[in-house]
Amino acid sequence: MEISLTIFDSIYDNKTAKRMNYSSFDEFETVLYRLAESKKYLKKQDAPLISPAVYKPDTTRANDNVVAWGGFGILDVDDFKGEIKDIEKKYEAYKYICYSTASSTTDNPKFRLVFPLTEWVDSTNIKHFWYAINKEIGDIADAQTKDLSRMYYVPSSYQNSFNFIFSHDGDIMDPNELMKKHRYVVPQQSFYERLPEAIKKGL
Repeated sequence: MEISLTIFDSIYDNKTAKRMNYSSFDEFETVLYRLAESKKYLKKQDAPLISPAVYKPDTTRANDNVVAWGGFGILDVDDFKGEIKDIEKKYEAYKYICYSTASSTTDNPKFRLVFPLTEWVDSTNIKHFWYAINKEIGDIADAQTKDLSRMYYVPSSYQNSFNFIFSHDGDIMDPNELMKKHRYVVPQQSFYERLPEAIKKGL
């Protein structure tokens, strides 16, 4: 499965032209390890970010411009109870890469789980898929705040952080099977949330 991602220089970067494509998840995995082991940032704000979002050509970072997620999904885990050795016991069914975030500490390891998928996820299904993957892994993130164009800081040896990265073998996630298993209930939105992205920015 081909992997595609978008790179952003900072949280303020909204240009979507910096794309990277990999022939397989294994190739993508090698890049994540290289980042984790070869670069040290003083703080996360100094690091670039990646997103599984693939955008329409010549557009900026906005939910309305996302056409798909490029073959992988990511979940943040901030409230894990236990040590690193317990992570694989907790999340053992699927293949993933686990890497620490800049706010990770020995007493409270914080990390991301990067899952390869059997296929890309079309923009019309991203919210449902994210809801489903969150349910499948145990409601570890806020399902009401999913952003189609969300960015994630890259793995690194962040200063004063508890840094780690490892891979776990298992089944490859099938987005369609997960969505069938976990029915998506669309949350009731406020008037502001129903507005197009362009109008939100104007407000």
